[in-house]
Amino acid sequence: MQSEIIRPLEVAILALDNSVATMVTGPMDVFSMTGSLYEMLQGKPPVHYFTVRIVTPDGKPIHCFNGLPITPHCSIDACQPDLIIIPGILNPDETLSSNDVAINWLKRMHEKGCPITAICSGSLLLAATGLLNGKPATTHWAIEKEFRRRFPEVILKPEELITDEAGLVCSGGYDSFLDVSIYMIDKFLGSTVALQCSKIFLRSPVRHSQAPYAIFSGSRDHGDDQILQIQERLEKQFRDAFDFTELAREYGMSRRTLERHFKKATGITPLAYLQRVRVESAKELLESGNASFDEISYQVGYMDNSFFRKLFIKCTSLRPREYRNMFAMHSPRKHQLQ
Repeated sequence: MQSEIIRPLEVAILALDNSVATMVTGPMDVFSMTGSLYEMLQGKPPVHYFTVRIVTPDGKPIHCFNGLPITPHCSIDACQPDLIIIPGILNPDETLSSNDVAINWLKRMHEKGCPITAICSGSLLLAATGLLNGKPATTHWAIEKEFRRRFPEVILKPEELITDEAGLVCSGGYDSFLDVSIYMIDKFLGSTVALQCSKIFLRSPVRHSQAPYAIFSGSRDHGDDQILQIQERLEKQFRDAFDFTELAREYGMSRRTLERHFKKATGITPLAYLQRVRVESAKELLESGNASFDEISYQVGYMDNSFFRKLFIKCTSLRPREYRNMFAMHSPRKHQLQ
């Protein structure tokens, strides 16, 4: 995608009722300031890389979820974008059911080769086009279950901060508009300009995962009372050593049947569920105390702290010490502010 810029590239930010205001105005600021802020600090003349327009389906004002009214520059049919950005949305039932015009426009623009970037829950709108079917996507970790329920044909990767395939880019997380804006600037203008933006906006160019922030919560709306009982047992007795063959027998099943029913209901196996519960407990202990990870491993049910360390890294993408440094409630900075 990167090429010599002969004219300012046009970025269209699709604003809808119930859009998240920051995800409308934030990318607008990033793309508008690219080529000016860094140059100003270096005493150089500005470079006009992007023209940014807020667009709505009919060119009329919309109201963001927080009530902020936004007057667009034009309607979707009055622009010829080089990049479309879909901000995060709230009230998805209402938003998805009332925006057929926008959805059809997105499909037409993709057919013409225009890249589309969806931020956070904006991936729901992009998925509603059908364009993401069979392709990877991400979204905010907190709406993973809803996304999977609505769009089972999408290859959802909620641990990823950014996914990119066939001109369809998704980012997860409220403030990921910064990450994905810089990512797209890199694709259009190259790494030098992207790195300048990273410095200006104090954004690390290496953020790649939502995993450290995600909170595991097993699915409970599956309607299988027996599996729900087993989930609750695993959550309450997670420190105990479980024999899953014996556990299955207690509930009148073979282990294979238990694993099949459990995975159908929750999306993961009983063992994986137990492991995630233990990792969540370890995260809480790292956040709130000073115990070593060896001690924490023992407290959550692992004698083999080496194995649990690998499991923790797999689930969070961070080493235990890195996690504690990032999230500990007793960090030096917190004490300094009190």
